[in-house]
Amino acid sequence: MSNLVLIPGFMCNNLIWQYQSKKLSAQFDIRTPSLMKGDTIGEYTNNIAKTLPNNSSVLGFSMGGFVALRLAIDYPEKVKKLILVGTNARSVSKKRKSLLTRSLKVLDQKNYIKYFTQNNIESYFSSHNIKNKFYIYMLNSMTKSLGLECLKRQTNAILNRASLIDSLSKIKSKTLIISGEVDKLSSKKMNEELKKNIKIAKYFCIKKSGHFVMLEQPELFYNKVEDWLRN
Repeated sequence: MSNLVLIPGFMCNNLIWQYQSKKLSAQFDIRTPSLMKGDTIGEYTNNIAKTLPNNSSVLGFSMGGFVALRLAIDYPEKVKKLILVGTNARSVSKKRKSLLTRSLKVLDQKNYIKYFTQNNIESYFSSHNIKNKFYIYMLNSMTKSLGLECLKRQTNAILNRASLIDSLSKIKSKTLIISGEVDKLSSKKMNEELKKNIKIAKYFCIKKSGHFVMLEQPELFYNKVEDWLRN
């Protein structure tokens, strides 16, 4: 049974993969690494690489996509197939940097769960889902599970990440790029940039979905991933 690594995004854990991992587990040995330990994208990458078998399939979502890209660039023998979801290869934008920097100054043990959810939900989901109680519950649960110190470390990792655009041509992995049609964090331009610079890549945009495509369109997302991995 081949290996499939599902790398979560910013302040996410394996809850976001519950639909897909259940269905894919019949075909793959599923691994869902945590990004709780480490202070940089490079450290997260190296931690995963230590136990990652060669010729694995790697799926990275959002910040997990930054890690997946680094795995494919720095450890090409370990990544046979690569799936990038709602991510990009750029360094942090000025607007995002300003928002994240301000958030670090106000976060404390009492407010971080509510603050994180309230400040991110409109960026994460399509407009018809931003008041969805289940999605709000999931964000709160994942943020509480990972904790305030993890939030600070991951925020700093995003703030300090380097651009990988000039290194994308090094990727030898067969690559699938997925994004939501109304994703506010991973634009069509960013995804086309990935496709243009990665040698073997296809790009698929999922309609009626924002950043969290695996939650808003779980069946379509699963079908695209499963088909890509099977062929």
